Amino acid sequence: MRTLRFILASLVLIALVACSKSTSNADPSANDHTKEPESPRFAVFSPAIGVMLRDLGFEDDIVGRHAYDNALSTSIPVVGSHIDIDDEMLITADPTVLIFEENTIAIPDRIRTLAEDRGWVIWTYTLESLDDIATTMDDLYLKLVGFPQDANNDNDPTTFEVDPTKRFDIELPSARLVRSWSPMGNDASISGRTLILAGTDPAGALGPGSFHAQMIERMGIAPALVDGGMWQELDLEDLIALAPDSILVFAPQENTQSVGEPAPMTWSEITQTLGPIATLDLPAIRDRRVGVITHPQGLLPSSTLGQVADEIRKTLATWRERSIEP
Repeated sequence: MRTLRFILASLVLIALVACSKSTSNADPSANDHTKEPESPRFAVFSPAIGVMLRDLGFEDDIVGRHAYDNALSTSIPVVGSHIDIDDEMLITADPTVLIFEENTIAIPDRIRTLAEDRGWVIWTYTLESLDDIATTMDDLYLKLVGFPQDANNDNDPTTFEVDPTKRFDIELPSARLVRSWSPMGNDASISGRTLILAGTDPAGALGPGSFHAQMIERMGIAPALVDGGMWQELDLEDLIALAPDSILVFAPQENTQSVGEPAPMTWSEITQTLGPIATLDLPAIRDRRVGVITHPQGLLPSSTLGQVADEIRKTLATWRERSIEP
């Protein structure tokens, strides 16, 4: 243990010496400890990651947003989309960090060159699964917030003692998501085989491999679609053959959070959302086990999927309560 402490102390001393040498010939203001470190300036070419930064408390540091973003403040300039970047607006915004999704489209070479010339950093993330969402949130948190100081030392400024195990006591953002996506137990059985729709005319189903399908499976809800792609268009005959026991329709509504929790939909409002599907003889229709998930970012692979899962839980609780009414 003494040897380990000596090694750690030596490494820190070496780092301190190196730092003092690197700043000795620099601008005198470099030694001005009253100066605040410069905040990052983000240009975000992903609506989902824009929401993550907002939820982590960094919306004020975003200087450029995606053209399809509907969650961030409209005062933030639009710098284009991931497939059509506005170079002029990007230069005007003058970010320090560009953030892209790797799974959408390749970053244009001209943007990489522009970033290199101007000293901008590029961060890339993949958002194809629930685990990708959780790890991206944690990575952003650790880059921008880091571990609290008391998780890295023993609160004694006179020692170089470091206890890495203290870091396991820190709850990362992914913990909130994991709790939301956790199994519901017997409460999930009320739904039977559940069909997930992101469109109703025609029926656009979210199939195996989609993060919505992954989410309901982790919650213990059985999917009605067990094969095929992540996105499937189903005609009315397909729906009759599938005969789902319940249906969850993802129909985001703008600004529902800003005015508090929306009132539960009436069956008439739900059937209007379903369109032609409401006329079919399906178990889900007969038993009125249809829920409309209205969270504004309900279709984004982002941190708000925790709130979306909460809305699904409330919907199933409503079905259960109705099923036990006398």
